[in-house]
Amino acid sequence: MNIAIDIDDTLTDSFDYFQPFVAEYFGAELSELKKNNISYSNLPESWKKDELAFCKTYYDRIAADTPFKKDAAWGINQLRERGHKIIIITGRTSSFYTDPYKTTKEELANGNIVYDKLICTLDKAEACLRENISVLVDDLPVNCIAVSQKGISAIVFNSKGNRDIKTDFRRVEDWAGVLKAVIAIEQESGQSRQGGTQKCCFRK
Repeated sequence: MNIAIDIDDTLTDSFDYFQPFVAEYFGAELSELKKNNISYSNLPESWKKDELAFCKTYYDRIAADTPFKKDAAWGINQLRERGHKIIIITGRTSSFYTDPYKTTKEELANGNIVYDKLICTLDKAEACLRENISVLVDDLPVNCIAVSQKGISAIVFNSKGNRDIKTDFRRVEDWAGVLKAVIAIEQESGQSRQGGTQKCCFRK
């Protein structure tokens, strides 16, 4: 199968990493951000008007050093060993980065992530259709909903940013959970270890 993988809070632990920079830019106390579970991905409405300026100020400089989940590289390697093609699809564009591909490639190299293709776009559903994706792994339920409406399976990776969002999609806590969910999809859709292109809708 072709499997699409998100980066922030799916491969990486972006929520905690970005909090000090959010505090610095918006003049907030880091302790308050932690207490109220606020970071780059769920800014208060009153801060939204400055979100793009925040991105432009920090992302080029700090994104490549975002720490990866300890089992991310292992999980990706396990999927590749099962014959799956890994397409990294991230919502990064020139609106947020000077060169989203350059920064993201550097970041993925820092995390020892081996992949077949990198796509930077906000329209993940369209990219998944174009790349014949069978499964999307993402921490944003809205992206999972969008691809599911196209007949593509979706797995929600738990994060601090989505913990209060209700969803019918299967949630996973780590990359062992992703591997388990993908194996279940293989079995349900009749996929072999060598992969394939058939799509299914996988919900809990």
